[in-house]
Amino acid sequence: MIAQTRILSFPVALVRGSAFFIFLVLMLVLVPLAQAQNELTYEQYRDLARASYRMDHLAVFEPLQGEEGMYFALAERFGTVQVIKVDGRGGERVWRSNQLDGIPVEVIAADLSGDTLDDSLICRTTTGQVYIWAMEGFTLQWESLQGEYDQISCFTTANMDDDPAGEIIMLADRKIVYIDGETYSKEFTGLNDYNASMIRCGDVDADGRMEIILNSGQVLDGNTADIEWEDQTFYHRIELLDIDADGILEVLTEDVQGGPMKVFDVDYRSEVRFQ
Repeated sequence: MIAQTRILSFPVALVRGSAFFIFLVLMLVLVPLAQAQNELTYEQYRDLARASYRMDHLAVFEPLQGEEGMYFALAERFGTVQVIKVDGRGGERVWRSNQLDGIPVEVIAADLSGDTLDDSLICRTTTGQVYIWAMEGFTLQWESLQGEYDQISCFTTANMDDDPAGEIIMLADRKIVYIDGETYSKEFTGLNDYNASMIRCGDVDADGRMEIILNSGQVLDGNTADIEWEDQTFYHRIELLDIDADGILEVLTEDVQGGPMKVFDVDYRSEVRFQ
């Protein structure tokens, strides 16, 4: 009887082990397959990136926990910022801000902590207000004082000093203003007045220091906000990119209404001639 029990128990253990092995294989195959089906297609990623690049009211960012899909923030005209998650199954709203002071005119995703990963959503409104939300939980981190600024024409983020945290660089009431990305305190206010609708920051002349580039045609010193160069006219849109792999950013500028594109080497104080 004992021997019979041993003979019968062997196949049962084998079957149980085989079933577990089959289950494990199915999990390894089907779970990634299901996750892949929830991922966006290349065309969907491309369309999101294109819309975000062309529209100030959209900002695309990746999920913080590595889940499938993408998020985009929508600054809508009825006075809120909303976050929608999109994946292979479709889209759903996951968060909406409280009613803002003014109509949102631009929202961006930014890395303010300095770890190279986007961690904040920043919005400016028609009444000169700035709002910052953490992407983790979308909690409000900071908002500017009501009435502090009449108009914020444009803003961006960059690391303008020696600490790890980034800064918010904005043209507020025609002056360059820095807001610290960690303490949210005002670090700097320039003395000169400028008129611009787009701003970017980077080392464009290889001097080891950050410059501020305005689409009104000025390149400013990052420490003083004084003009370094303004001999050329820029179009409405500007971006910074090292297109010739020399380690120095060029200024690319184009008009939103069409027409030619200009590329400038600020270190040579001249337009690039592609010949």
